[in-house]
Amino acid sequence: MQAYNWRSIESAMTMTLMIGRCALAGACLLATGAMAGSASIARESSAASATVAATSVPATPKPPTRKDLTKVAPERIAVLDWTIAETMAAMGIFPAAIAEKNSYEVWSRSPAMPAATLDLGMRAQPNPDRMIRLAPDLILASQDYAFVKGMLERIGPTTLLDVYTPGQDIYQNLSELATRIGQITGYPDKAAKYIAQIDSNLDTLNRQLVQHRGQPVAVIQFIDARNVRVYGKPSIFSTALEKIGINNAWKAAVNQWGFQSADLTHLATLPQDTTIFIIEPYPADLPKKLQENVLWQALPAVRKNRIVLVKPTWTLGGLSTVLRFAHAVRDALLAQDSPAHAQAAFRFPEYNK
Repeated sequence: MQAYNWRSIESAMTMTLMIGRCALAGACLLATGAMAGSASIARESSAASATVAATSVPATPKPPTRKDLTKVAPERIAVLDWTIAETMAAMGIFPAAIAEKNSYEVWSRSPAMPAATLDLGMRAQPNPDRMIRLAPDLILASQDYAFVKGMLERIGPTTLLDVYTPGQDIYQNLSELATRIGQITGYPDKAAKYIAQIDSNLDTLNRQLVQHRGQPVAVIQFIDARNVRVYGKPSIFSTALEKIGINNAWKAAVNQWGFQSADLTHLATLPQDTTIFIIEPYPADLPKKLQENVLWQALPAVRKNRIVLVKPTWTLGGLSTVLRFAHAVRDALLAQDSPAHAQAAFRFPEYNK
């Protein structure tokens, strides 16, 4: 019997991962403030963060080589990265377990995971006891887990994939990710079909919006009633807009992940005909405060009812997320063609009665 000190392993994983992808994810999810309205997610994160005591397990067999994996497709796949999990599910290859399953269902949810898919706990601190009991044939994660790959390989064969590479084309990155997943799992045909379907659907949306070609759109998330995150190139939202021929109204500098913090005065500098898409959730007190905010009420997009609320969207999602957001943009812009649409100023649902 070989004893593993999982307490020290968890500590090391937490310290390394929290400064990587999961730290960025926290920013994109509006940190704790934006998640305050979701009690179920908070309970999930709290439960998943419980420290697992040191566990003794049999020595793990030597992981099969990449050549071996191509001969026998892995059946029990554990996935620690949501972008990878979403891409797999969209191709009809469902993981046996993913990290933070409940939160995934809120933010990525397209497609949803089967009820049988296990929850591995927090992405930054996956529960080793659950992973050991799963005995995965393969563990998939992003390159942000490189520092703990050796620890993961003590549980099962581990492959790290390139998901987002700053400075490179996001759509190409995500297409290559899908292709790579197809190769690893033994379903290259499913990957090719998936990519072709996404391409075709985006082309269709592009043609449907020919009358709106070049129309300016801004995508924001509220931090509080005065500050927002605005998404520009190369964000996943800007990628979706480009694919359907719509112009991202935000031209100012953004960070390497495609967003920048700004206050409401910056929204006043956007083109007059800009439609503003708000990614939910937003702080619980936001509607009331904005109803009383003179600057917000004076924005042309508010006065002309060109504000669109979008369900929670994982800002580091896969091709399915690109398509889902593109659909939301298509639906909203076509709805604006109705003469009745601009007769009233935008009001949050809480104040529409």
